[in-house]
Amino acid sequence: MSPESGLLLEVRNVTVSFEGFKALQNLSLGVTSGSLRVLIGPNGAGKSTLLDTIIGKVRPASGEVRFRGQVISRLPEHRIAALGICRKFQAPGVLESLTVRDNLLLAARQQKGVFATLTPPTAAEQGRADELLRLTGLEARAGIPAAQLAHGEKQWLEIGMVVAPEPELLLLDEPTAGMTVAETAHTAELIRTLAGRHTILVIDHDMHFVELLGAPVTVLHQGQVFRDGDLQSLRADPDVMEIYLGRPREAAPGEGGTYAQA
Repeated sequence: MSPESGLLLEVRNVTVSFEGFKALQNLSLGVTSGSLRVLIGPNGAGKSTLLDTIIGKVRPASGEVRFRGQVISRLPEHRIAALGICRKFQAPGVLESLTVRDNLLLAARQQKGVFATLTPPTAAEQGRADELLRLTGLEARAGIPAAQLAHGEKQWLEIGMVVAPEPELLLLDEPTAGMTVAETAHTAELIRTLAGRHTILVIDHDMHFVELLGAPVTVLHQGQVFRDGDLQSLRADPDVMEIYLGRPREAAPGEGGTYAQA
């Protein structure tokens, strides 16, 4: 962690521009080690751009990103990943021709690249794959090709693959997109289990899922941090409801008009 601030991740006054459009505007955010935080906001608020900036996919025009006190905002993506930052994108990226267990085993391999397939996995790597099967609830599906998994199961498999190398910081981009209610509940339980052993930053717009996570929430709007707080207080904030739902705040008596809570 940063010795000065006690934060694992620091985004300091970051601005990101795309052809004159400021996707992030002087944004600052701090995340402590072992914590779970949720980012919400309307489309175009800058949520995915923020994650892109953290992993080095996008370079800030100004400001910096620090991880454990080290400035990482000019490092290449592979160097940032090697420091212990992993991101799961919205669409599952599993290898569908491999079995569920082999996907996890490949992710758990210490040696990466072509040569990793030429040597048998170690006992520790085998054990890690089995541990991830239990963690994700996919033990009964271990021997089937990943292509046969339901959508939610593929998402859990990829979460298992992302955490296999024990990243310190885990970035999850809409992990419940397209899930059933039951799958969403299982995903929330899985993420809560991972919190503590990993620091987790989650983007999502499903308020039921956010409520199940029970974590602090940061609202982004127009590339800036708009509010921080728990979900209950944010739901009661008319300014948050106005920008997040795109609806007018409650009007003064006699003026008519209301806003709905998420």
